Amino acid sequence: MRSGALRLGRREFGPHEPVIMAIVNRTPDSFYDQGATFQDGPALARVEQAVAEGAAIIDIGGVKAGPGEEVSAEEEARRTVG
Repeated sequence: MRSGALRLGRREFGPHEPVIMAIVNRTPDSFYDQGATFQDGPALARVEQAVAEGAAIIDIGGVKAGPGEEVSAEEEARRTVG
């Protein structure tokens, strides 16, 4: 791995290489999209759209970042990795 590089799985990003990252919120009460990507179909469509638009990294969030309901580890895993 090159010095200062970021490795994610098989991908390596150089320290001066611009990288586009998209965030897909899988929470029913997302402040950003009001839960539009909570269901599997819309979430997958948003991931496909982000990749088509140039995203190299997709961050899938399963727990609201602010105050809200408690989410079990099992539910978070279901929302993010199926």
